[in-house]
Amino acid sequence: MGLSQRNCALLLVFVAAVCIEFYQAQHVVGRCKCPSFSRPKKINITGFQVIEKWAGCDRIELILTRINPDNTTVELCMHPRGKIGVNILNCWERINKEGSRKMECIDRFNGVEEKTSED
Repeated sequence: MGLSQRNCALLLVFVAAVCIEFYQAQHVVGRCKCPSFSRPKKINITGFQVIEKWAGCDRIELILTRINPDNTTVELCMHPRGKIGVNILNCWERINKEGSRKMECIDRFNGVEEKTSED
């Protein structure tokens, strides 16, 4: 028993529709750069990166960079609603997300006070 051209065409359309549905229904889980968060008590950071929500990750991510005593660089993922995360993100908003002004937030976080000349 053979398939008529009409039935074959309908079968191809059906298979194509199913393939398109499977392709569009893919939900990629775990594509965030930070699968888990660190909880250090006190760290001296040398840099940070704020990654806004995007299609592959449904949360804001905060990645802090620090240098260990052996001069190795380590990136730590911080929870954006934790104490450290909130402080860094508030500063980031205050400087209008200008990358050239990140050192202001880093210095503030590390406890470095701005030097003012007293004349």
